[in-house]
Amino acid sequence: MVQAVDAITHALNRTEHGYAAIDGAAGSMAQPYMIRLNAPVAEADVRRAMRSLVSHHPRLRGVVAPGLYFCRLRILPDDELVDQLFSVAYRVEAHINAQDAAALEAYQNQMLNEVMPLERGLNVRMRFMPHASQPVILFCLHHLFGDGRTCMQLVGDLLKLLNGQAIEVQPLETPSMLGAVAPAHWWQWPRQIWRSRQHKVNEAKRQAGLHIQQLPMRTTTHFSVNAMRQHRVSVGSAVLRQAARKLGVSLNTFMVSAVAQSFLDQAPDDPQAAAVIRISVDLRRHYPESRQFGPLWGNHVGAFLVTEDDPRKSLPDRVRSVGAHVKEGLDRFARREMFWAYLLEEAMPLLGRTLIGHVAHQLKRQNKLPKISCHCTSLGDVSGINPPGAAIRVIEFQPIVTSVALLMVMVELDGVFYLPTSWQRSDNTVQEIDACLARLDRTFERLVREAGIDPAGQAASGAVQRDDPSPSRPLVTCDSLNA
Repeated sequence: MVQAVDAITHALNRTEHGYAAIDGAAGSMAQPYMIRLNAPVAEADVRRAMRSLVSHHPRLRGVVAPGLYFCRLRILPDDELVDQLFSVAYRVEAHINAQDAAALEAYQNQMLNEVMPLERGLNVRMRFMPHASQPVILFCLHHLFGDGRTCMQLVGDLLKLLNGQAIEVQPLETPSMLGAVAPAHWWQWPRQIWRSRQHKVNEAKRQAGLHIQQLPMRTTTHFSVNAMRQHRVSVGSAVLRQAARKLGVSLNTFMVSAVAQSFLDQAPDDPQAAAVIRISVDLRRHYPESRQFGPLWGNHVGAFLVTEDDPRKSLPDRVRSVGAHVKEGLDRFARREMFWAYLLEEAMPLLGRTLIGHVAHQLKRQNKLPKISCHCTSLGDVSGINPPGAAIRVIEFQPIVTSVALLMVMVELDGVFYLPTSWQRSDNTVQEIDACLARLDRTFERLVREAGIDPAGQAASGAVQRDDPSPSRPLVTCDSLNA
């Protein structure tokens, strides 16, 4: 095994402190990824590969170590204790039919709600559903220990191990997120702080007079059970990409435009209606060059808001408008003009877990959490996780993450665009989410037609039929397996 020195500790960055503080209030910040393979694999090989991941990725052996004033990340040595923890983290679920989509979604929902012990470890859960032709693996990492990029690195390494390839030991890096947003020189700080602050002020002024569209919401004083839906977009990704290029935007921008339009369609006659979409940004590219190409294993995610109004705007104009907003949001990070909010958040560890948790509880009880239509985060085209010429390949990929607001993960694999969705079960019914996803599919098809492309072209893209989004589809929650 790859050995680690005992008592290696690192500071948590501000996002990780936040996750440690709200973990109890909002449920474990879990990221269960469902992975379907193209060929059978031996259970012993899966177990060996999973255990090797724990050895080669020290953060998988991480625990939150409370100090006198601050929490730190402690890396456990790769020894018998980790073997014991691994025996709990890894499990074979042979009784789950790997071909039963409803059972798999229910199990993934269960993992989304599974509590993981931050201060004991391991804060990862691994499940294997064997099958004669297409087995399924569920891999779930607590968000405190890594973000979507981290999970993709882990999935890629898992595929390498299952195909008999070697993987490298990942170094421990926990840089402050301030390095990704701070100006290069100290004399630039006052100007960049002022510009960053102005962006926030202008954004608040613009939204003040708008009617932000959301799904029907039930106000509750406590966080609830996390819920999720697996979803495959009704149009193949090749057709979607063709339409996006014809309109002069990226595929991700095209998808965000459809999400915004689907919310604006809820109030077609309201001139003040607006869709506010939160967009996640990988900050790794914005670190100084010395770190730019390192793994930066952990949490390095920023965000900005896209605010779209005027429900009567044509769909091509909508796409171009969203494209301009997305470009401006990304450019702000490149120009180091997102400094104000992140500078304040760097002080979060000084508040401690108790005060941060108290603030989270109060925001929920007073219904003062930030009001958005949806949070969109993208993993992009993940087809590259399959090693070239590999015998064991991923043929279906459904990633999801816990969220206190409606969240959609945008991901593409071999011509299929997946849009798994999570939300707080107390906020919306499953029927409302299914209706939302069905409306969104219709919006994708409208956008493609507006671009002058036949949505029926999906047959050549390798897309598969989506699940039935009708309200009659059975409720799938973390309780369904025991029903």
